[in-house]
Amino acid sequence: MTPISRSIFRSRPILRSVRSAMIAGSAALALAAASAGAAWAAGTLRIGMTASDIPLTTGQTDQGGEGQRVMGYTLYNALIEWDLSSADKAATLIPSLATSWDIDPTDQTKWTFKLRDGVKFHDGSRFDANAVVWNLDKLLKSDAPQFDKRQSAQGKSRIPAVASYKVIDPLTVEIVTKT
Repeated sequence: MTPISRSIFRSRPILRSVRSAMIAGSAALALAAASAGAAWAAGTLRIGMTASDIPLTTGQTDQGGEGQRVMGYTLYNALIEWDLSSADKAATLIPSLATSWDIDPTDQTKWTFKLRDGVKFHDGSRFDANAVVWNLDKLLKSDAPQFDKRQSAQGKSRIPAVASYKVIDPLTVEIVTKT
């Protein structure tokens, strides 16, 4: 054998390894392509998250930002929400539990929210301005009977600008911000 034929002969195991890797890679791509169709099949959606604890039974999601992102935003409605329906335009605020809101032109810290009528909680109780104030007291007013120290520790950080709030009428609530 010549030195060149010896080097080719010696490289055949390498060629076989490269060929095997290419075949395995092609098979993996084909399997991934075939599996992609199954992802769109109808059935049960299961959501996995990196949190390891059971959510609180008092209504507040736990596990910090991850719990809020995965559970809070999908299970609970806010007064207003960000419209994230389009990736190619800036997000705007849209109604949710509040049908409209106004900022006082003479005091831009004063927000008035008109609430959606006919909304019920899971237990059948009515959503109204008293429910908004009750829930804000649960997070922000330490002497309120429903104040929840653990829930406040997580929820208060999400609404640091709230200075005060009050019921105007059954379907109107006023929230005053710090700035």
